[in-house]
Amino acid sequence: MKSLIAYRNPTKLKSLLTFIISITFMIVWLPFLRAIFDGESYHWGTNYFGYMIHGAGVNSDFIFVVIQLLFYVALAFSMYWIQNRKVFYGLLLVWFTNVIGNLLYDIIANGDTMFHGDTLNVHISITWIVVPLSALALILIFFVIKQDINQDEVSMEWSAMNRNLAYFILGPLVIQAVLFTVGEPHATTDEIGVIISLVQNFALPFIVRPYNKSLKVAAA
Repeated sequence: MKSLIAYRNPTKLKSLLTFIISITFMIVWLPFLRAIFDGESYHWGTNYFGYMIHGAGVNSDFIFVVIQLLFYVALAFSMYWIQNRKVFYGLLLVWFTNVIGNLLYDIIANGDTMFHGDTLNVHISITWIVVPLSALALILIFFVIKQDINQDEVSMEWSAMNRNLAYFILGPLVIQAVLFTVGEPHATTDEIGVIISLVQNFALPFIVRPYNKSLKVAAA
């Protein structure tokens, strides 16, 4: 990873947008981990533009979760580590359509939309969260792209801080595997595993944040 180069410095606007993206990443990260570690005892499902995608553990529909996970990884890296900035801008717009657009479609088509988290016994209406969140996300995307276009290109290598954070944040996956695999469904072990997963969900973007001192690249 030493040859990986960041071409933009972190900004407050990007940090705020990253937080909003992390909120939506939750509906991918948790099913991804639990379907693998829990197996068929874990039932998951999502409505994607009118199509019901669901399963018990890892099944044919699980490829949808894997594709979503890979998309989020690409988006996170493109924020700083892709020199062609149009890739980042395009992925941002795809994210808005893919996630926010899907949630808005579900609200328009079916009325109130509920989020169900059985392990922690969380059942909340997300309609009044999604609507203002979508407006905020669209505004942030506009200003982040505008800011990014006007930023000077820099050069920062993948650092020891990035590697250490990756070990620290992803290291608990071993513990989560044990908690989800050997624990009883909806028991304390599952609850602890879910809490760790939620913390990971919001901590993961710190892995790809540039930390080295930046060197400004002169325009050609």
